Amino acid sequence: MRIVSKSRTHFHGTHKGHSIEIERERDGRFYIIVKSFSGSYAYDGWAPETVTTMAAAKREAIRGACL
Repeated sequence: MRIVSKSRTHFHGTHKGHSIEIERERDGRFYIIVKSFSGSYAYDGWAPETVTTMAAAKREAIRGACL
C-alpha cells in the first residue's frame, strides 16, 4: 500500500490500482471509500463497529474491496 497522505483522522493511499480514503469520525467510527482509477467504487461505507484503529480500517478496506 502506498501512502499519499495521512493524519490521525485521515488516510489516503493507493493499492493495486485503487485509491483508498479513510476518515475517522469524532465518535470513533471509520468511513471507507475504495475507488478504482477507472472510477468504479469497490467499497463505499462505514466500517464495522469492530474496527477501532486506523490499521484495522486499512485492513478492512483491502478485505472489503477484495483487493
